[in-house]
Amino acid sequence: MNPAPAAIEAPALIDVRGLRKVYNSGAERVEALADVSLSIRGGGFVGIMGPSGSGKSTLLHLLAGLDRPTAGEIFIDGQAVHAMSEAQLTSYRRQRIGIIFQQFNLLGTMTALDNVMLPGVLDGRPEAWLRQRAGELLESLGLGGRMNHRPDALSGGEQQRVAIARALLFEPRVLFADEPTGNLDSTSSRRIWEMLATMARTRDLTILMVTHEPAAAAHCHRVFIIGDGRVTDEIDVGQHDSAWLAARYQQIVDHGDH
Repeated sequence: MNPAPAAIEAPALIDVRGLRKVYNSGAERVEALADVSLSIRGGGFVGIMGPSGSGKSTLLHLLAGLDRPTAGEIFIDGQAVHAMSEAQLTSYRRQRIGIIFQQFNLLGTMTALDNVMLPGVLDGRPEAWLRQRAGELLESLGLGGRMNHRPDALSGGEQQRVAIARALLFEPRVLFADEPTGNLDSTSSRRIWEMLATMARTRDLTILMVTHEPAAAAHCHRVFIIGDGRVTDEIDVGQHDSAWLAARYQQIVDHGDH
């Protein structure tokens, strides 16, 4: 009998190779990322943890096409983000990925429904489709009764759920979240983390979240640790709780223990 053919491994959904980012501050050069390489096959909730100034938000901004690397390569779902023109990056951010920020970035003069529809309006999508799609997303996130409210009439947690709905408008395969609960209380934060974890399990979606909070990262299945502009370790969270993760993270930060 002939041996069964070896399974062909799917290409990485997120593939980062030798990424560097240097900022010029007057006469000083600040190396925010030194040499970052990582690979995420796809599916699930993945975290990036590190202390303030470690480069984690810089990394996320490069992956999301919000900034350009000094050197290195970024491939997202087969797209060479590092080589895109400004016009291509705009299309990539609007159509291929979703981005959630710590600041909700909602327009105060627009309703929740209109805020979710806005990327589609800018992209020239049919209004009827946009209205239905945005309404379904808000309904699925528990905001069916808040669609016509403006941001100042919504709680912080509700505003972030509107921002999540907006990020999902075009059904992206990758969702980037930069400290998404940094402006929320503990109850609202926990609800957002649980919601993101559920979305990663039930949708064809990979979520990459930057956080410094073990309570947030404990909802992820895998966490990359970054320090001084380098990925220094990786934690398989599994069924462990936030206390275990906090202790393991501190061990890595303090001792570089692998």
